Amino acid sequence: MKPTNESRWRRVSWSALPSRQAVRLSQDGLHIGYGTVDGATPDGSIIWCVLDGWRERRMFRREDYVRVEIEA
Repeated sequence: MKPTNESRWRRVSWSALPSRQAVRLSQDGLHIGYGTVDGATPDGSIIWCVLDGWRERRMFRREDYVRVEIEA
């Protein structure tokens, strides 16, 4: 997934992220990366994403204040 116009991205609830959803991740205003949701806990407190250019998935916890956005 390639970066696009800022206005095309919107923040979403972690509990509303289906598997294979393309996302953009950031934390404290710093870009983490673009990737795809690989799984989530039922309550949305943890998501796993495969970031572009990575083979393994990474775990992100909602309590770490990672911002998750999808293309609008």
